[in-house]
Amino acid sequence: MPDAGATSAQEDGPLLLSNTEKRVLELYDQLRDLQLQIALMKAQQDYDEPQHEVSEDDVKQAQDELLESSANYNLRNGVLDSVMIANPILKAVHNSTHASPIDRDLLPLVEERDLASVSVAQLSTELRGVLDRITEVESESLRVSRKNVELASEVLRLAEEANREKEDAIEDQHAKAEIERLERELKVSRQRWKVMKGTASAVIAGSGVDWASDAELREMVLDPE
Repeated sequence: MPDAGATSAQEDGPLLLSNTEKRVLELYDQLRDLQLQIALMKAQQDYDEPQHEVSEDDVKQAQDELLESSANYNLRNGVLDSVMIANPILKAVHNSTHASPIDRDLLPLVEERDLASVSVAQLSTELRGVLDRITEVESESLRVSRKNVELASEVLRLAEEANREKEDAIEDQHAKAEIERLERELKVSRQRWKVMKGTASAVIAGSGVDWASDAELREMVLDPE
């Protein structure tokens, strides 16, 4: 049986790699660097100087293409790494008789990785719950604000009707001043509503919530008013 102290030391320290294994990793890193340099050189050779003035749309398109290329590059490297480490991890997890010492040394690291993944998943779930609650509060605030604007509009409508019916008869300056006050308050309410509507729409759209499948949220995001 392996010595417990030696096992603990292996778990706490770096993996003990043979010279051959270290050389393989070094060559793999060099291969990655060469592939990246070749891709950059090829991109420079294929680049044509634009014949017109570069616009903001051109810059935006170039940025999007760069992000897409970077994502594809990272995705490809991630897939290759996953393929390369799959077999040693399987040997370590299942304690294969064909597992090398380095394969067996991977087991505690794999367990730590799995625990970290579970923790990240739990935190992501909690974050999603918080974002959902924030969205609900923003949605409720938006609904209340809309109701307030509707009520203010109704008050003004009634005041305007009364004003039209009694326009000739109203000589009371106080009544006229009250109508003007209501009109000003409605204008302010509408402006406040537009600001809150824009803010809430941005929060909902950027929260990651599936607002398109919810009728109320969809109306809040897409309704121009």
